[in-house]
Amino acid sequence: MTASNIYRLSDFVTLRVTHHKKPTADNGSRDIQPLREAWGLRAGIYTPKKLVDHFAPLLNTVVFHLGDKSLAGKPARTCLLDNLAANLATNTREATLRLSEPLDVSRREMNNQAARIGEALVEWARESSTQSFDPDMYLRSPCEGHLLTPSNVDLMFGDRSQPHLMQLFNEYMHQMVLLRDALLPFQNYQDVLIPVGRKARGIRHLESARSQFLADLLTRHTTQRNVVTFAKAFLAPGLLHSESVGYGFQYAHGTVLPAFLSGGPTPLHLLQYVPVRIDHTKTDIVFDYRFEDYYAARRTELPTGINRALSDLARLPVQGVTARKEATVAMAGHLKSGENRILEMCLALSNGKCVSVDLGQIARGHRYSYTIEYPTANGSIHTNRARSFHSAVIHDPVDILEAAGTSLLTTKEGGVHVIPTQDPLVALAILGKLYPENVVLLPSEEELEEADKAGKGFEPKFVIWGGSRPGGIKGVFH
Repeated sequence: MTASNIYRLSDFVTLRVTHHKKPTADNGSRDIQPLREAWGLRAGIYTPKKLVDHFAPLLNTVVFHLGDKSLAGKPARTCLLDNLAANLATNTREATLRLSEPLDVSRREMNNQAARIGEALVEWARESSTQSFDPDMYLRSPCEGHLLTPSNVDLMFGDRSQPHLMQLFNEYMHQMVLLRDALLPFQNYQDVLIPVGRKARGIRHLESARSQFLADLLTRHTTQRNVVTFAKAFLAPGLLHSESVGYGFQYAHGTVLPAFLSGGPTPLHLLQYVPVRIDHTKTDIVFDYRFEDYYAARRTELPTGINRALSDLARLPVQGVTARKEATVAMAGHLKSGENRILEMCLALSNGKCVSVDLGQIARGHRYSYTIEYPTANGSIHTNRARSFHSAVIHDPVDILEAAGTSLLTTKEGGVHVIPTQDPLVALAILGKLYPENVVLLPSEEELEEADKAGKGFEPKFVIWGGSRPGGIKGVFH
């Protein structure tokens, strides 16, 4: 394995690829055919920022006709971009995505993501060129219900405006809203390479998939399945009909994997765009779970541990085995049928042994894990139960990692089972070995009894003590 076959996902995880060739965006420069309408996108591969630039003629044409100043005394362009900021915010009258409180963790993540992306899009819009416009531009844009601020109602429907200008601004608002929503699945949204064709105006081909995604988000909650499916609709619509959804995928212009692999504070459902393809022998690939239904997977008994009193576990037990520097994510030796593939996280341990764990099950285990609650802003901790345990079974992490990968580990004996480690890679790998029902991530600086406040109110409970730090939604692995 050479450096040309390795792509670094984070400071401790690398990705093994068949050929290290970074894809690039052409931003429609290769499409020389005339546009079918007064405005549109040429077929090509775009970055999000370049899409914003290519939307700009819609706005600039409106500003050209309105003149230099608005009724409020500010430039018309500034007023209209302030309107866009209100449309892309999540807490305004004009917001196009408003989630009602109380928010569960998955919807809160998407709400924060929407606000973050919206702010970036508005910033890019303010930076985009004002020179690209067509005084004769005219197109019909169906009303999408995007609201104007009160001052902009006067601007767009006053004496200085013309009837078709609202059509242009409506199209501009809608294209920006579509882009914001399409980028919601991606933690590094600014890096995503976006294929655009000519089947619809701009990125309106996403409207159906967006409607389905937002319907679930607004009325129920976000699931990993929904996030991956929506990301496919944006980047690899050909994979929407694959035999399973999976947890990630490869398309012509990169790879999409769970964002926790990028290190730092971990999200719940967000994905990471990676600018390489893992397998150059095939374009579109779904990365699938080894166990499609973890509930139906075979379960085997946890390796034997040592029962110790809680009073003897004031500090994290010292474990000598760690992973060597980094882990490698690579395709498993066997493949699933069709376009489905299995990825594994491969760890070389300090004891000289190597272990491989299904990446899909690691992602699932991380997503289903519990973290301890920390005081809120008012100093309180929200918990509705009080219970305690007086002993725990301590397990060697190596025994867990070396257990056969054809089943998930659990126990019929109940109790609290602790796997101590100071290594983030070992902690992640263990998440892929345990049956993901009642697993708690406990930072090494916390006392073991804190795990009593997290997870489900029954046994067995599994506590991975160490390997993560507080932060993010599901801890910090660094």
